[in-house]
Amino acid sequence: MSSLRSWLAHIETELSRPIVYDTCDDQEIQRKLNQQQELQRDIEKHSTGVASVLNLCEVLLHDCDACSTETECDSIQQATRGLDRRWRNICAMSMERRLKIEETWRLWQKFLDDYGRFEEWLRTSERTAALPNSSGVLYTVAKEELKKFEAFQRQVQECLTQLELINKQYRRLARENRTDSTCRLREMVHDGNRRWDHLQRRVASILRRLKHFISQREEFETARDSILVWLTEMDLQLTNIEHFSECDVQAKIKQLRAFQQEICLNAGKMEMVLRQGEGLMEKSEPLDSAVIEEELEELRRYCQE
Repeated sequence: MSSLRSWLAHIETELSRPIVYDTCDDQEIQRKLNQQQELQRDIEKHSTGVASVLNLCEVLLHDCDACSTETECDSIQQATRGLDRRWRNICAMSMERRLKIEETWRLWQKFLDDYGRFEEWLRTSERTAALPNSSGVLYTVAKEELKKFEAFQRQVQECLTQLELINKQYRRLARENRTDSTCRLREMVHDGNRRWDHLQRRVASILRRLKHFISQREEFETARDSILVWLTEMDLQLTNIEHFSECDVQAKIKQLRAFQQEICLNAGKMEMVLRQGEGLMEKSEPLDSAVIEEELEELRRYCQE
């Protein structure tokens, strides 16, 4: 009984030890399963001895000489129940330990598969973000690139769900002590989070640059169109006064002075549009500069007329 009690304490201690994984691969899982199999064989080797002790206790309970008093009977019954409970618990713990190791491998495989797909997408996306067509490009090309990167940004945000799932899987592994001592799993998660964060900041920066470039051109075009519309209206009104108005000379002079005042008020706007266009010409590609220059010339001619 003394040796059995020592073995029971020893095997309970072994089965209660946390499973420590050095690496996160199938070889490590196999090593842990082999260690568990050794414990299981040791348990099975002692099953006959435990069964013999339990049978002996049962015999003693029916032996009037061995159980001459109620106290002795209670003592044997308690010992029997204690041994039976411990033996059942050892068998259950051994089974649970093996199942936990096998489950750990399934969880690792799921994590590694999910991370592998995410990392493959991440590599492709990083290459896309590394070479944007966002500087030294034509206005029309920049607009197409903006559409492309707006769609790309949505894709990056959508893949955040996949990254959050990977983080959730890792938190479970860490919480249940299923991570590896080399910290490979932790480093993979940290690397994935860091690279995704850098990617989304990079894409946001590219979009800001493209939007700024496009907005400068669009602001110029809008301001220029506004001036052209105003000049067209002025031209029509002047033509009307000159050829079709039935007003007397004094009334026409008054109207012309009003137009002159309005022209003076808008001269600042026209000058600003001209300067804005000239500034764009300096920063734009030759083809865009030629288009802007032609638009400025048209505006100047219209102003002079």
